Amino acid sequence: MRAEIIATGSELLSGSMLETNSLFLAEELMLIGIETAFKTVVGDNEKDMEESLRRALDRVDIIIITGGIGPTEDDMTRKVVSKIVKKRLALNEDALKTIRERFAARGREYVNANDRQALIPVGSRLIHNSLGTAPGFLIDQEARLIAVLPGVPREMKAMFIEVLHPLLTERFGGRIFIKRRILRTCGMFESAINQAIENILKREQPIVGLSAKETGVDIRITVRAMSDEQAQALIEKTEAEIRARLGDTVYGVDELELEEVVGALLKQRRLKLSIAESCTAGLVSRRITNIAGSSQYFERGAIVYSDLAKIEMLGVSRKLLERHGAVSAEVAAAMAQGIRSAAQTDLGLSVTGIAGPDGGTEKKPVGLVYTALASSQGVKTDEHRFLGGREQVRIRASQMALDMVRRHLIG
Repeated sequence: MRAEIIATGSELLSGSMLETNSLFLAEELMLIGIETAFKTVVGDNEKDMEESLRRALDRVDIIIITGGIGPTEDDMTRKVVSKIVKKRLALNEDALKTIRERFAARGREYVNANDRQALIPVGSRLIHNSLGTAPGFLIDQEARLIAVLPGVPREMKAMFIEVLHPLLTERFGGRIFIKRRILRTCGMFESAINQAIENILKREQPIVGLSAKETGVDIRITVRAMSDEQAQALIEKTEAEIRARLGDTVYGVDELELEEVVGALLKQRRLKLSIAESCTAGLVSRRITNIAGSSQYFERGAIVYSDLAKIEMLGVSRKLLERHGAVSAEVAAAMAQGIRSAAQTDLGLSVTGIAGPDGGTEKKPVGLVYTALASSQGVKTDEHRFLGGREQVRIRASQMALDMVRRHLIG
């Protein structure tokens, strides 16, 4: 089974809003065993919408349309769908009653324009909106299934899970099994990973691809098989082969973030961490504390942006700063030792660097960052040279700092 997702709304084409609904829908469809063959974004233009829907009907089995079913004049999805499938729009009393009750429950004045939301093509199945006012609908059109949902992500997701997911699973699930796994990596460039697993990338089954991100490279493994067991076995075999080649470069699977991995390792080993940050200005500490229960392993964080802060809060030597500069391996080491001593923790982590866009020199360019980790075994420092703008440097520096802790903990 092949599907197409059509997202409507001129705001999605102007750059003022990100289109995220298709990411959720494609993932959910894949888990059912339905391939998303196309994604289309179309503006609030009736002719363009008609063309998009006709093209989709010619090439896929399932069409999911998001957006354009609100109460305003530019909400024209129901009108276009009605025209294409040759089913007149009629006021659905059930939908109208629900819409009016929602407004009354919220104590809001009802405007008659909201009645438009209850116009549903005759013969279609109503999809109730448990979180909003605009209902969706479902049409069977000559062996094609057309589902229309709101564009508001929260409402769309709830309606898909409550109605469409069970319906599609019953009707189309089990014909083919599609499974996907994402291996998260850190500390290795995309080109190096490509070279290490080149022959795996060239295989027709499973499909393996790379996605470079600010925090590292994701390796996507996608399998299509005739049984769930067969798909699972192939996923696991391919993952094992990739891990054997990349080793500790792989830190997690699927949506697992590096701060979760580091937190779990610290908790498992009953160790406490403290962090001193200069150029990242608290980003590493924020990522660590984003994880519930982080108080069990994170003691404190210090933002020491100036030389004076490094001296007063961490005990960094003024002579050391004058001799080597704030952005140096020596100062990074002193910062890590200083925060570990002040906080009385097992580990002290530090980050210092030049995030830019100003402040760089020929010897110390923008993107130069030092990370250091102090422990009972001594202190280790790493030098990094990141490309990109200020925020990219900060994100990449925070990732490498966390990875430094991870690698220390796994030995």
